[in-house]
Amino acid sequence: MKTSFVFPGQGSQSVGMGKDLFDGKFKSHYEKIDKLFASFHQENYSQILSNVVFQGPEDELTKTVFTQPAILTMSMILAENLKEKIKAGQMEKPAFVAGHSLGEFSALYMAGVLSFDDAAKLVIARASLMQEAPKGAMTAIVGMNDLDVKSFVDRVDGVSVANFNSPEQVVITGTKEAVERVSTEIDEFASTNNKPVKIIALNVGGAFHSPLMKEPAEEFNILIDEMIFNDASIPVVQNTTAKPVCKAAELKENLKKQMTGSVRWTETVKFFFENSVDEIFEVGPGRVLSGLIKKQDRRFPVKNISCLEDLANLEAVKS
Repeated sequence: MKTSFVFPGQGSQSVGMGKDLFDGKFKSHYEKIDKLFASFHQENYSQILSNVVFQGPEDELTKTVFTQPAILTMSMILAENLKEKIKAGQMEKPAFVAGHSLGEFSALYMAGVLSFDDAAKLVIARASLMQEAPKGAMTAIVGMNDLDVKSFVDRVDGVSVANFNSPEQVVITGTKEAVERVSTEIDEFASTNNKPVKIIALNVGGAFHSPLMKEPAEEFNILIDEMIFNDASIPVVQNTTAKPVCKAAELKENLKKQMTGSVRWTETVKFFFENSVDEIFEVGPGRVLSGLIKKQDRRFPVKNISCLEDLANLEAVKS
């Protein structure tokens, strides 16, 4: 059976996620991330990351600076378990890996491109830069063809598509004024043509995956250049290209474009379908990606791996 592993991004978090991993044999992994987090932030954030993850409150965990390293930590621990199972012959190596925005860093870890520590350092810095990014807005457009949404976006300066999540779910990003203008125009079009379109303003302060992230991206890319990138042991389908990549240099250059470029998730899922993938595993908290995959083909088999029990069930199926 040909499989792919996909890793979720921001929006998949919940208070208490991964507690079974922490209470099991992976407490040291969380302690390592806590130290890296504290070392990076110094006095700026006095909270211990793992305390925020397991105790909340939810509005604290939803801050980008906490959310991204929290999701990454859980996803990488699960990925480490999957690597061990593959090495032991308990399951097949996936044909491809991919991650949605933040999730691409987990995918790079799964494919052996980045070490655990380097992936964590990059994401801790990325989250901080995105938290402090120039103000902007993001809005989800649900129920309208992605190409139709893009036609509205292309007519207005200061707005672009952040995420092509599914054929009828797109997130637009940019200045508050430009995003509101496009949202209003789409709303008027939907009302006039009796189309059931939902327009949902997202609770974020920045215009992620847009040209407005140029300065934070330039700063982040300096850090990317300092990290060791290896050739991928599993082809990584990257956000900005929706194509599989194995060469370290190419993976690095594509990653540098991610903060300002669109997440081409619809094309990524289509790539899996067109390349005879039989099953997809969503590795990490939540079921956001499972839902997006089902929007493209509700019959397609997707399994979620988000806890030790899920990992044990995989072993039971194999045996």
